[in-house]
Order: sequence, then structure tokens, then C-alpha cells
Amino acid sequence: MDHAPSPDSRFFDDWTARLRASADRPVVGILLRGSHARRAATAHSDVDVDVLVGGAPYAARQAYFAEHSGRLTHVSVAARDVRSWVTRLGEPADWAFGLPVTAPARLLWADPYWRHRIDLPVLCQPADEPRLEELIATLGKVAAARAAADALGVRLAAADLARLCPSVLRLANPSVRVVSRRSAFAAALDLPVAPAGYREDMLRCLGLRPGTTAQLCAAAARLVTGTLPLVRPYAAEVAEVGGRDLADALLDGRLDRYVAQLTRPAGPVSSVSREPAGVPAPRAGQWVTVPVPDAPVTGAHLEVPPPDGPDRPSRLDPEIAARLRRTPDGLVAAVVRQHDSGEVLMVAWMDDEALHRTLTTGRATYWSRSRREYWVKGATSGNHQYVRSVAIDCDGDAVLVSVDQVGAACHTGQRTCFSTELPVSSGEVAS
Repeated sequence: MDHAPSPDSRFFDDWTARLRASADRPVVGILLRGSHARRAATAHSDVDVDVLVGGAPYAARQAYFAEHSGRLTHVSVAARDVRSWVTRLGEPADWAFGLPVTAPARLLWADPYWRHRIDLPVLCQPADEPRLEELIATLGKVAAARAAADALGVRLAAADLARLCPSVLRLANPSVRVVSRRSAFAAALDLPVAPAGYREDMLRCLGLRPGTTAQLCAAAARLVTGTLPLVRPYAAEVAEVGGRDLADALLDGRLDRYVAQLTRPAGPVSSVSREPAGVPAPRAGQWVTVPVPDAPVTGAHLEVPPPDGPDRPSRLDPEIAARLRRTPDGLVAAVVRQHDSGEVLMVAWMDDEALHRTLTTGRATYWSRSRREYWVKGATSGNHQYVRSVAIDCDGDAVLVSVDQVGAACHTGQRTCFSTELPVSSGEVAS
């Protein structure tokens, strides 16, 4: 289908002149934002313009419909005094699900005095604080509405809860900057370190998946109960925002008990382990762009469990898959060692998909033979394994995973699963 062209540079030049002439305050700068600044505009895109003015605090918004080459274009003009506009860049964006923003901008015109202050190639806004206290309080609103048989109240509170959840989960995830509301929504849905079933529960709470009131309450409860163990290692950051007692309650189990108290009237919340899909956890000063996958890579529990045996679907590179010699269950042994010391830490099992996730996410992912599900080392314990390299042995029936181990590798709390030494005789014959 042919689309009408987006406005060209003459359009913006014309409107720059009109805006300067029509302003009732001294204009110090005019910036283009949105899809046109990102070079992602279509024939249906609005033109978003910020007009910066001098003087006392001021904010106004006007809408125009401009005709260009026989086609109408919606022009949205936000006027603001320049000082509060600069200040606003230091605040989180209300549409970004708590994520930090890096949105391209284009300076159309500026007063020479202000040009170097507002000629920004991108407009950056910080991430929101981890709003754990509000998340818990909003689950309380869901519970109160449920107890009052207020179905609409449940839906409103559940939607608020879903919007808060990414700001808390951001603590356990690599940082991703977003450029638009749509990209923020996609990134929020696909946070790689998240509770099991997170994407579907988010969509249900936001009203984008059908569900009864009971299903909505259960989804909201799963989001909160699944988030708590993931953010427990970040109690210090929680304390900075919500206070010391909130952080202590997160660590000593009181918060879990309180959430169970809120959700108990609707029935017991599932206590299954929640192992989110793995990517490297954030390091200080590290920014990672998280791609939106074709299908959600969730954690331990899928709504439809993967089939048993070697027929589980996988996205592993066919050339790598061809080199593997698997057990009848479709598995290869994974020997895990500390990358710098060579210390052997543990042995687990991988199928093709677990190996694919390990190679592409940077977090060691395994297949549990007993639970028949994928699990990511450290997702609930905090004892993460950051993958440095993976090698395949000469027969293809085992892989060597070199990791940077955080904390204990063994479920017993030991650094390594091989902490018990057996007596070995030298085999020498006495003379």
C-alpha cells in the first residue's frame, strides 16, 4: 500500500516561523520530538513540537491541523518555560513503566544564548525509583476491591499494579533505555528477569488479555509474590527509597507474610519456584539493550509445559545442534567451572534450548529432569552464574561452561558441589 509522504524540511521551516511569530512570550527554542525526530514516522504520525519560552513558569498545549501537499497533519505543540523544561529532563517519564528514556530530538531553531543549553541530540530522563511500597499497597487495593465484590475496582487496581511492577523488577534486570511509549511497553513486558508467567499476567492485569475477576486477582498476586525473591538481593536499594524497615521486611520474610495475608481470602497463592529467563544482572555503570524476542522467554513455569523427551522445541543454531550427542531424554551434561581459577563448581543438564539460552543470554540455563522445566542459576537464590565461555567436548555429549560465579554454586550453600573429598590411596606397593 502506498503511503503519503511525511512532512519534509520545508514543512518544519514553515511551522518554526509560524510558532515564533504567534508566541505571546519570547521564544528561546523549538524542538521536534516523537516519531519524526526518531525517523520512524509514517503517513499517520503526529508532529510533536516543544516550544521553549522565557519568563516565569509556564505550560500550555495547542493542537493544529496543517495542510501540506494536499494532506492534513496533526501538529501537537507543547509550550513550556525553558527552565522547567530542563528540570523536567531530570524526572522520570510518566509513560515509561519506570524505565529510563533516551529519546532523539531535533533542534529546529534556538536563540543563540540558549542554543548550547538545549541543542541535545537525545532527551534523557532517568528511571523511576523502585516503587516496592506502592506495589504492595496496590495489591492491597486489589484485595480490598475483591473483598467488596467490586469487579471494576479490581481491574483498575490491577492495571495500576502492572504499571508499577517494572519499576521494581528493574533492580534485577540489565538496564534498557527506551525511546517511545511503545518501546517502553515492549521492554516492560519482556524484562528477562521476571516471575514465571510474567508477560501473560502483565497483559491480563493491564486489561489486554481476557480474564475473570478471580483470574485477575491471581495474576496480580503472582506478579507480586514472584517479584519479591527476585529483588531481595537489592534490599539496600529498596531501603534508599522505602526506608530501612521495608528493606528489613523484604529480607526477613515479613513482606512475604503480608502479601500472603492479602491474597489468602482468594485462595492460596502457588508456591512453586519462579525461575525467570536469564540475562546478565546489572553491574554499576553498565547499560544493556534488551531486544524484544519473537516469543517470550519466561522462567521456570510455562503455561503449557515443554514436552518430555528430545522433542522440545529449540532455537539452537543447527550447526551446534548437529554436533551434540544426547541422552534418550535429549540432554547433554554441563560441567560448570569458575572461569579464572578453573574450580569445578557443579554438574547439571542441558537440552538444546537450554544451551541456546545459555549462549544468547549470558546466564547459565539448565533443564531440570525432576521438575521438567528450565531453570536459571541464581534467579531465586541470587547466586548468579555469568557465562564467560562455553566449549563442547570431542564426543559432543558434554559441554564445559566457564562462569563468573556469584555466591555458592551448590544448593547446600557450599561454594562448590564437590566439597566432600574421598580417600585415595597411592597404589604403591611397599618394598
